Amino acid sequence: AYIRSHRDTADAEWSEWAMFYTSLNPPPDSYPVGAAIAWPSDATPAGYALMQGQSFDKSAYPLLAIAYPSGVIPDMRGWTIKGKPASGRAVLSQEMDGNKRHSHTARAQDTDLGTKNTSSFDYGTKSTNTTGGHTHQFGGYINSYWGDSNHTSFQPGGGAWTQAAGDHAHTVYIGGHEHTMYIGPHGHVVIVDADGNAETTVKNIAFNYIVRLA
Repeated sequence: AYIRSHRDTADAEWSEWAMFYTSLNPPPDSYPVGAAIAWPSDATPAGYALMQGQSFDKSAYPLLAIAYPSGVIPDMRGWTIKGKPASGRAVLSQEMDGNKRHSHTARAQDTDLGTKNTSSFDYGTKSTNTTGGHTHQFGGYINSYWGDSNHTSFQPGGGAWTQAAGDHAHTVYIGGHEHTMYIGPHGHVVIVDADGNAETTVKNIAFNYIVRLA
């Protein structure tokens, strides 16, 4: 049946004809029972339920039981919907987040430091310590150069010490000097630190998923 209406005024115009639905002529299903519907509110409309992993009465909602024979509505919180691939996946199967397998290359730039000189320092002129003084003991009869009239004699078993002598030192020139060291090219191990979010995401807007109960 079809109906139309107009206001109770002389200049009112009739509305377009519209289908009149009754219990004997119910409206067609505009959305299949079991399909996840993105809903922009936390308030659930009558005849629908949030998809939060809850169980439902299959006898009370036989059409919903056809879509979900387990009697459990999928928990869609934090999940998106992906078209089922041609192979390797079953309907309602879950796939965890992840990145496509890939690799990175990293290296530190080589730098040839060449040949370098150390700093120069002049140590100047240094002296060693003074040492080497000593004496000699001798005994017996000694003739002088001028004969017996000028000589020194000792009793048997006697002796004397010569005058101490022999102390001397050395002067050593050290001077300035330096060393040459070859450093040459070298490389470094590079560590790439982890970065990113707790999970792989795309730009998104949060909706609730609801499902029609029937």
